[in-house]
Amino acid sequence: MITAGIVSALGLLFLIFKFGIRKVINYDILIDIFVTALLMYALAGTYSGMMAALVGGLIVSVTLFILKKTMYREQLRLVRISKFPYRKIDWVLVPPSKL
Repeated sequence: MITAGIVSALGLLFLIFKFGIRKVINYDILIDIFVTALLMYALAGTYSGMMAALVGGLIVSVTLFILKKTMYREQLRLVRISKFPYRKIDWVLVPPSKL
């Protein structure tokens, strides 16, 4: 049960890292909900499957929380520029949030 949760969480974390973790950790709450719901849907049917899904969701949640508190992240923001149209949406580097 715990092994299945760890393996499924690691698989989804690797997929999240392929998207670019600096851009993803801004949306950690939405990703937590999505990953936990996906694991619960995929492993539904037995008690041990649901517990594995919850363990996997917990691992993903804790990992994203720690990453958000310890590393710089990129956030979409409206940035002023000197040329017309004077504003554009761009990725801006944001320092880690305080513990």
